[in-house]
Amino acid sequence: MKKTIGIVGTGRTIGIANDHLAGIQSVSNWRLTAVFDLFRENSESFVKRHNLSDSLICSSLKELLERVEAVVICTDNGSHAEIAKAAFAENVHVLCEKPLSTNYKAAKELAVIAEKSGLVHYMGMQYRYHPYAQLIKEAIDSKEIGDLVFYRHRIGGWRIGSKEVGLEWRMQKEASGAGAVADFGVHQIDLLYYFFQKQAGSFQHIQSELGTYIDLRKKIGEAGHGLVSNDDVGTIIGKLENGAIVNFTSSRILPPDGHGLEIVGTKASIWMDGMENVYIRKRNDDGQWENEKQSLHPEEHHHFTGAARGKQYEEFLDIIQNQKGNELDFHYGAETLRVIDAAVKSSEEGRRVSINEITCKKQEHNKGEML
Repeated sequence: MKKTIGIVGTGRTIGIANDHLAGIQSVSNWRLTAVFDLFRENSESFVKRHNLSDSLICSSLKELLERVEAVVICTDNGSHAEIAKAAFAENVHVLCEKPLSTNYKAAKELAVIAEKSGLVHYMGMQYRYHPYAQLIKEAIDSKEIGDLVFYRHRIGGWRIGSKEVGLEWRMQKEASGAGAVADFGVHQIDLLYYFFQKQAGSFQHIQSELGTYIDLRKKIGEAGHGLVSNDDVGTIIGKLENGAIVNFTSSRILPPDGHGLEIVGTKASIWMDGMENVYIRKRNDDGQWENEKQSLHPEEHHHFTGAARGKQYEEFLDIIQNQKGNELDFHYGAETLRVIDAAVKSSEEGRRVSINEITCKKQEHNKGEML
């Protein structure tokens, strides 16, 4: 029997709800029964654009939650907790877009509430389901790479790389929390942990530099300009429990061909340029690198209906129906934000920060301010 699902936050700029709709529609046992956005015109545009019925549009969050068994939250980061709590109160399972909240403390508090609800709480971290990620994971699990030595991941977007793009909520600390380092960084952390957490452990400490290079943008829907209050580019350097070094670069101003992933192990190195091409170069018995690299073809072995989002919605449904364990629960989502908070603190204070410094308690900033 099909499970009913609703979308909260149909969007007016990037519209991540479009991506989620494709995932939902690729899984036959999901049935979209409701959509809601604070601005009704956004919902109307969404259903028209996708040839959906106007009857899906709800006038309130309460109305949507009464129609569904599960909900996907596609709103600004600062509103995730309020919507998720309302869903749990109505006995509705939740898939939440990343990051879970604007900071670790708020995310951890929400994770505790989610756990007490007894319902499924699941993070929208779909990068691990991309064919290249599945292929790399397979190589790691087969011991082909060996122990992790060095990991470098560069990721970002170019949609808002122009100063002509308006001042969106994701550029404002109050609604988004951190900027590019959170928006892309949680994906980077998830991929790293998906590949290596069991083998190499979690981050122990990190150092980062964050910057904002387009700091003034046109307001949307009103005259004038507004300040961008979070980062649009950043770099994190960290160390895992096994001693491996990690380097993340996240950016809103990256060119279209700027993505890249490189993993160096004791037996081989595997890397990706862009989002499609994957290569591996092995070490010989003397530990030297072989002259020839091999080109791998992810799509030939790891293709899912609806791509990464389709695989994500298959898993979400499976967890609900079969009461399975969930690697991507809200506690995991909170832990990714713990790393992000450490990155923000490191950049603000100009020093290396231990992950253990980031707790749910209020801490005094080195300059006497409250975080």
